[in-house]
Amino acid sequence: MSYKHDYKNASYAVEPEKCNLWNSGFSSFKRRIDEQLQLNGFDGSVVDDETLLPFYRMGESETYVLSALGCTVGM
Repeated sequence: MSYKHDYKNASYAVEPEKCNLWNSGFSSFKRRIDEQLQLNGFDGSVVDDETLLPFYRMGESETYVLSALGCTVGM
């Protein structure tokens, strides 16, 4: 019995370069940061890949990132 997954025929198949697991995690991370910034009155242009990717790669928490961007969290 084979447990190998057939990604070509999967209904959710995406282009190989977009299939990185960290990419989808990064997209979620970025969206959550952006939402919190907007809730605190910050412009959405603050969040870009170049700014957030180093935080994501280092495994920093969302609270830490928001604080580093000047957003008061939990107040």
